[in-house]
Amino acid sequence: MEIERLPEDLLQVVISLTSPQDACRTAAVSRAFRAAADSDVVWSCFLPRDLPLFGRKELPCSPLSSKKGLFERLAAQPALLPGKLVSMQLDRVTGAKCYTMSARALHIPSWGDTRRSSRWIHIEVDFIIGGKRFSEAAQFLGVRRLDISGKIRSKMLSENTAYAAYMVFKLGERLHRLDPPFQEASVSVGGSQQSTRQVCLQACLNEEEDVVAGAPPYHILPSIVGPSTVTPGEDVVLPRRRADGWMEVELGQFYNEEGDDGEVSISLTEITSNVDKSGLIVRGVELRASTTCE
Repeated sequence: MEIERLPEDLLQVVISLTSPQDACRTAAVSRAFRAAADSDVVWSCFLPRDLPLFGRKELPCSPLSSKKGLFERLAAQPALLPGKLVSMQLDRVTGAKCYTMSARALHIPSWGDTRRSSRWIHIEVDFIIGGKRFSEAAQFLGVRRLDISGKIRSKMLSENTAYAAYMVFKLGERLHRLDPPFQEASVSVGGSQQSTRQVCLQACLNEEEDVVAGAPPYHILPSIVGPSTVTPGEDVVLPRRRADGWMEVELGQFYNEEGDDGEVSISLTEITSNVDKSGLIVRGVELRASTTCE
């Protein structure tokens, strides 16, 4: 192939202008392309220049053999930050930094209102990300008002990148009053509101393989006080089931611009309800790179 006669440094420059996925595809073309596509020159462009400080033993003691090896390690499994309450993982497609804030990293003002309001529970190994991540979740036993929030510095995120925030949770066997009135989710950057929406934790979108003829595209999980409904067309965000056995609901989206130096605040609150609620188990909040931003 004539293109293989191009100098390797020129191939490296061209490939570095693509994406991690494109570089991996290019490596399969020929030996010459593989040498250029797997080079540190290329993968240094895909790795964030400002990786956070990781906790002890999160990365191999000896340096990884290549920049590509470091990228693949951080894309394959999240690495804990010091304190072990927050983890970071690279988006395999874009190389953007994605974070997970554990339940312990979240702010829950109602915690400790009463001895029966909430507790920490151990997460089964099958549900822990990567087999060794966060091992605790917050279980709400009887809280009057849900008020869950988390914060992260804008500088920790990738610049000029759209993000979506998701709360990862489960619903216990005995649910109580997590259905309407709905909860309010919001995301703000530097004190400026970016996204506000209604969510219904006790509803769940049916996946395509679960939908039978004539079934609605959602259903409301039963509660102690009986089922409720979401009116078709109502602007309410519903959770989805995940492959790991948990559920997630999108709390909002935002765009992290270059030069942003404030805080990203994510919250889930209840404004109108003042009755005891139970059955919610929160694992954490994930910030993931998004292809769209409302």
